[in-house]
Amino acid sequence: MKKLIDILENTLHLKVYKKDSDFGYKKSIPFIIKKSYDISSINIENIDCVVLTPNDEDIKSIKKHLLLFSESLMIPIILNISNISTSTKKYLIDNDISFISNDAIYLPQLLIYLKDISNKPKKKIYTKISKLAQMILIFELLKKDTNEIDIYNCAEKFNVTQMSASRALKELYEFNYLKLETIGRKKIYYLKSDINIDEILQALKNPKIEDIYIKNRDLKYFDIQILSSYSALSYYTDIMNNENIYAIDKEYFTKYINKDNQIDIYNEKYDNSLIQIELWKYQPNIIQENIIDPISLYLSLKEDFDKEDTRLQNSINELYSKIKGMIF
Repeated sequence: MKKLIDILENTLHLKVYKKDSDFGYKKSIPFIIKKSYDISSINIENIDCVVLTPNDEDIKSIKKHLLLFSESLMIPIILNISNISTSTKKYLIDNDISFISNDAIYLPQLLIYLKDISNKPKKKIYTKISKLAQMILIFELLKKDTNEIDIYNCAEKFNVTQMSASRALKELYEFNYLKLETIGRKKIYYLKSDINIDEILQALKNPKIEDIYIKNRDLKYFDIQILSSYSALSYYTDIMNNENIYAIDKEYFTKYINKDNQIDIYNEKYDNSLIQIELWKYQPNIIQENIIDPISLYLSLKEDFDKEDTRLQNSINELYSKIKGMIF
């Protein structure tokens, strides 16, 4: 109640005082319903009002009770409720029911409707994990040393600015994958011990953008040759593979390798002289120099393989089991 009066006085600069809760009912209200609310009486700019603060914010029940209170009381009702959905706001406004919530005030008797009254800074809501955050998370999940994550070391490892590293770590913290410890002005993050690998694999994105094919002779222009796809799968599992498939960051390939050497690119493999190259959203060698990490491999394969091939299905399941074994 004190908070409500503070809002009315300090936000709206209205003259408000609390009254004795002595008001009559035109119709009786069951005691069990009355017990569900803290019922108070206030005067706002010489208008007497009843304030209903529900003990349980069950909107369906509140809507029914509001109608009953409206029919029973002879003075205006104000619903004092913390959290309220957009649809419920619309219902209350359409029915001229006054309310005060954490982010809105509607008092039609005083011709007042204020939206977004909260002074709290808006928290950024992440729905998809960013490229850098995904790389950092994969690295932290698979590395074998301490789980302490320092912004400076993170920036150095992934060749980005400290600001970019800080944003990515904050993003992972918002996703609830990291915990934070502040020592003076220094922020140190730690990988949480209770994270769910299945949830992470759902949140992470397939790093592969597209496949291209190049002549075997043009592979010499690649400063690093990173095995991917079924070539990498044969490294992590028992599946056999006789063909080398490589992955590279698409931006790096376009800006440096192809621009400097004008490599012929093909959309399909029409003869055995062509080599398959996967163009990725990020540089694939997060953990090892010449082969993609098992998590990125799993993400690139889990939806993109012949479902009729039980041999491949079994191998991808084996890869998944090994990932869980590496992390836990």
